[in-house]
Amino acid sequence: MLKPQRLAHLVLKVRDAQASKEFYMKAFGLKLASESPDGKFVFLSLGDDHHHLGLNQNGVTGEPPARNQPNIEHLAFRLENFEELQAAYNEWKEMGLDPDPILHNVSHSVYVRDPDGNRAELYCDRRPGGFDSWANVGDTRIRADIPVGPMDMKT
Repeated sequence: MLKPQRLAHLVLKVRDAQASKEFYMKAFGLKLASESPDGKFVFLSLGDDHHHLGLNQNGVTGEPPARNQPNIEHLAFRLENFEELQAAYNEWKEMGLDPDPILHNVSHSVYVRDPDGNRAELYCDRRPGGFDSWANVGDTRIRADIPVGPMDMKT
């Protein structure tokens, strides 16, 4: 049976690779790994692999798909703990971004939109357990003991 090691990278089609590059480098701390000579194809990395995010402007025209059309819902980057997430939230506010904090059943999350309207997330886990943590909490839509929804970033 096929068993990949991990999800390795994502490539987004973007209208302006340079604007997207600046956004992901500034808002998420990604590093420039490689770039085409014309600047329309950019590879960014967290620093521990050759690339994690590709930005492709080649041949891209028109507006992004409507939010109700098939597309990527969001991309996410994990932080170590809630204190790091609070610091990132405050930094994003200082950058003039509009961070949207959400409490999920397995994670504390904060979302922003990139220059093309793609949702990008920073999160930290609410409990240990990795893969098993989801099964252990069950479906929170029917469990009143696990709060989900908007989140206060001060606590």
